[in-house]
Amino acid sequence: MNPNAIIARRLKRLPTIIDKLERHPNMNVTTMHDLGGCRVILPTVADLEALVGRLQDTKRAQNAIVRSYDYLRDPGPQVTGYRGIHFVYEYRATKPEFVGSLVEVQIRTELQHAWATAVETLDLFGGTRLKYGTGDAAFKRYFLVVSSLMALTEDLPQPEEAAGSSDELRHELRILEDELGVLGRLKNYVAIVKQFGSQKRTTFLMQLHRREQTLYLDLFENTAGAETKLAEIEALGDDNVDAVLVSSSKVGMLQSAYPNYFANTSAFSAFVEDQVSDN
Repeated sequence: MNPNAIIARRLKRLPTIIDKLERHPNMNVTTMHDLGGCRVILPTVADLEALVGRLQDTKRAQNAIVRSYDYLRDPGPQVTGYRGIHFVYEYRATKPEFVGSLVEVQIRTELQHAWATAVETLDLFGGTRLKYGTGDAAFKRYFLVVSSLMALTEDLPQPEEAAGSSDELRHELRILEDELGVLGRLKNYVAIVKQFGSQKRTTFLMQLHRREQTLYLDLFENTAGAETKLAEIEALGDDNVDAVLVSSSKVGMLQSAYPNYFANTSAFSAFVEDQVSDN
């Protein structure tokens, strides 16, 4: 469909599987449709729609689409602001042992993927769970507003919870950015990935001083020392300091799941900077 499309695949990791089962008590592993996943990232909405149409109209494919989720138009964006198209395929090809297995295919534009990458990054480094719609209300609102502005840019339906004019949303985003400093956080997190992401068996203790928007980083060779230091910081009860532990193995997983991580994070930041500028 487009020679510039990015295609990636992944198997869901055990901690993520357990987390999903805990969030959905009526689900079991055999009915989980995204143990295996593929992702396609395309430059434009037109490219996305062309691919979606081609996949839906493929009559002779061995594997069948058994479920679809349109998080663009119907039912539209999720309450978190997430947007994209998901197909659930059932394997019906030549290996009998895999017949009936389900694989999820996610299709996004570059802008939609940039948003998802930024959310994953904040969840990893900030200890939040924005991806699942929980956590700090201000951060949730921030990403919902950005999603709504992106939807306007792509001429697609906005999330109902943040529907509004471009001027209204940009004004709100300026206030949220001043309060939260998300752009500064992302810049610091990217620097950490570049410098330390390849290290083995390392734990980072990060301290973000909110008012100064300064990030301090301590490296530990074992988690025990890092946890002791974290407990000392938390005992101070300083609301100005956000402290969180992150292992280098998780940073590596982020790089594996998002092979174009740096470009995506930069694309998100560039979009937000343009929206909050006075131009």
